[in-house]
Amino acid sequence: MAIFSNDAFQGNSFLNRRSHGLLTLGLMTLWMAQPSGLIAQTSAPSPTLADPIALYRSANEALADKEYVLASQGFEQVARLTSGSPLALEAGYFELIAKRHRLASEPSTQNCEELANSCSHWMCSAKAWMHSTPKQEVAHYSSKLAQRIAWVLTLETQLAFASGRWLETLVLLDQLPHHASDSQEAIIESSMMRLECCVQLQRWSDAQESTESLQIIAEEKLAQTPPPSWLEKYLLRKAEVAMVLGKWKDAESDVWKIRTHFPECKVSSQVDYVLARCLVNDAKFEEARQLLASVLATQPPPAAPLQTKVWWTIAESHLMQRNFPDAIAAYEQVAKLGADSPWSALAQRQLALCQQAYGSTVASGSEPNAGNSLRSTQKQTPKQPR
Repeated sequence: MAIFSNDAFQGNSFLNRRSHGLLTLGLMTLWMAQPSGLIAQTSAPSPTLADPIALYRSANEALADKEYVLASQGFEQVARLTSGSPLALEAGYFELIAKRHRLASEPSTQNCEELANSCSHWMCSAKAWMHSTPKQEVAHYSSKLAQRIAWVLTLETQLAFASGRWLETLVLLDQLPHHASDSQEAIIESSMMRLECCVQLQRWSDAQESTESLQIIAEEKLAQTPPPSWLEKYLLRKAEVAMVLGKWKDAESDVWKIRTHFPECKVSSQVDYVLARCLVNDAKFEEARQLLASVLATQPPPAAPLQTKVWWTIAESHLMQRNFPDAIAAYEQVAKLGADSPWSALAQRQLALCQQAYGSTVASGSEPNAGNSLRSTQKQTPKQPR
């Protein structure tokens, strides 16, 4: 999912050159009216006290010209010189926008976390100002500031999501104000973030609710040619949730929708894994193992967590058919790939059971039972962060 896709964060959305003079004059009046002792309302501003306004204009010009480092430094200086005023809040807000643009061109975990901390700090300052200032005195700016807070909260939510802080993202999503005028794009973005967080945290019932909340929109979009790309991830997560909840037909239906509507699917390995799990549930073991082998042969190779799940499914399919030597070999791969994770411990346990069962079979000279009595082992898939 694209981060910072909200048009509200375009650097020049709220403060263009044409309207700059009027807004700056209003902000200057508010700044001068603050009970901070900086200046009396009836006094003429000295050149020194006018410097923050000049700095503000200069920083805004830099932002409009995409000189984000210079803009960030200018807004930071204005906020420091006019601390506790609406002008400081506006400068801090546009400093966040400048930093967001810098992050887009220089992405890193550290920069992402620093911007998230700056968002939290600005939110605290904005809310403190709103609670401490009589609303009737600055009613117009209070309304504008409420919008600013909503936008910054959205940015902070996106940053938490981008950093993989799933629980924090859910908390922030619950704080976002919802309006009847919210665009469908914004609804889809927040719903997809919630769905991904629930899947990552393995809150499967909550994840199912998230998929259901998007069901009508998804069906409408799937009829488009071509359908929007976010539907790939939605259908995959929907299939995974159905699979975990034992709704195998629903899971299989969703993965086939992906294959049908997205011939150049970007998540094909994950789709094939889910489909293979459905085939194992239907006791179509050979077909499932062929599909899983194709996932392992993908270039570049799948990520280690997916390889671990693939080998686990291969091992389980052999165990269900009492093919103990093949199951043992596959479980050894799971233990190797899933070292220091719940997969390793469970694979070791399954290995011991297979070795014991295989030893008993060899000792008695009996044929392995090819029945499906062990199909319930699929329920033993470890619960762990994805």
